Amino acid sequence: MIAAPYVTFVTYARNDGYTPGYIQRVRRAMQCLAGQLDRAGVDAEIIITEWNPPPDRPHILEVVNLPKALKHVSIWGVIVGAEHHAGFAGAAERGFHAGEAANIGLRRARGRFVVPKSSDTFLSAQTIERIARRDLDVDTMYRVCRHDVTITDEHIWGLDDEALLAAFATLPSSINAMITQPAEWDIRDLHTNACGDFMLMSGAYWHYLRGYPRDPSVLVLDGDSLIMHAAAALGVRECRWPDDCRIYKPSHGNLANERVKQVWRRWQRWLDRILSEKVDAQAAYWARKSFNYPRREVRGVESVLGPSIERNFVVPATRWAHGTMPEQTQPANWGLAEVPLERRVLCRAEWDAALAFDGPGSAGLQGAASS
Repeated sequence: MIAAPYVTFVTYARNDGYTPGYIQRVRRAMQCLAGQLDRAGVDAEIIITEWNPPPDRPHILEVVNLPKALKHVSIWGVIVGAEHHAGFAGAAERGFHAGEAANIGLRRARGRFVVPKSSDTFLSAQTIERIARRDLDVDTMYRVCRHDVTITDEHIWGLDDEALLAAFATLPSSINAMITQPAEWDIRDLHTNACGDFMLMSGAYWHYLRGYPRDPSVLVLDGDSLIMHAAAALGVRECRWPDDCRIYKPSHGNLANERVKQVWRRWQRWLDRILSEKVDAQAAYWARKSFNYPRREVRGVESVLGPSIERNFVVPATRWAHGTMPEQTQPANWGLAEVPLERRVLCRAEWDAALAFDGPGSAGLQGAASS
């Protein structure tokens, strides 16, 4: 029987000075995760997608300074060149495509269970303990809340893993708690808030859904929420772990929800107000989805105007809530499966000694949902 990891963590990064102290946060987050998994005895792999690396800076994979030898954890990276980024709308303004970067790792993940996460987030000890029980269900998706912590003392990065996580638990934070969906949306009530930072699900379902949905622009709006609702349409149950199971994210001025703003035209505000006051919320929602407003703008990518949340997210989520099966928006070779991308093995676990890194990875396909 071929050895394989129980869980794969997929993360992604680019050394572009995204925010001050980014490299330090990424380095410490990856070191912490690898150490936690190894000490807990979880056979795991961490895949790092380096997307469109700037030619004038060292690769993330060269500066993260991760362990070279661990018993239970393999760490390896995939480098995706600029030619694969150039075709997306807004590529000249933003050098990163989070959805496609995640899909590179998702396609190659060998774990029975797979969870994508941002490169600078930290998992609480209780979250790792839950995974270490090895009792995850293949038909369940697991969620935890993200806590955005405010860090004012940079000496925190010098703490060991246990002390660092204990410090996070005491820092001022903003909790991305579950948001009850508006009744007029008529969709499943799932905990989609910040789900892109922790949504653990069987690799079989990730492969069946072909990763995150296709977005022709670098905006990558609503992809993580769409995945949750698509999985639920296939019969995957949601399980929300207790509050002490958390993912911590150091706050900075470039968080996704702070970059996105709605763009209203005068007639749209007028129509929305009239329908809301004179008719009802359902009528206002109907107009938003029918005429695709308010559109959305992402700071730094002014050349691209994204669709409204009603058109992009609520419309398909409503269909799926009423029995329509989710469509696969990615091609069969999603995640650049046929492209011979450069791979770098940073750390090979004992269980991984005999495994090759050829091909996009198919371990998660066994037992996949039938079409």
